Amino acid sequence: QWLGRTAEGARPPLLCNYALSALAGVTWYFQFFFYTMGESQMGRLGFSSWTLHMASIIIFGTLWGFAFREWKDAGARIKAVVWAGVA
Repeated sequence: QWLGRTAEGARPPLLCNYALSALAGVTWYFQFFFYTMGESQMGRLGFSSWTLHMASIIIFGTLWGFAFREWKDAGARIKAVVWAGVA
């Protein structure tokens, strides 16, 4: 029976998975908390805050992916396009 077990028959690390899920939720909440703090300080340029916020998420998420080798199996051309986009 597979339910509640990994393919190898071991039980999944539920406590670790729940903790990481909670950490992701708290991080997601704080992004809006800090976004609002930053927007309030932008004065007349506040209209650009959402664009800057989303761009930062994409850039740092992509860099994080390269740092943890999530792109290791991608072709050289694809990596070049991604790096050009980040630049």
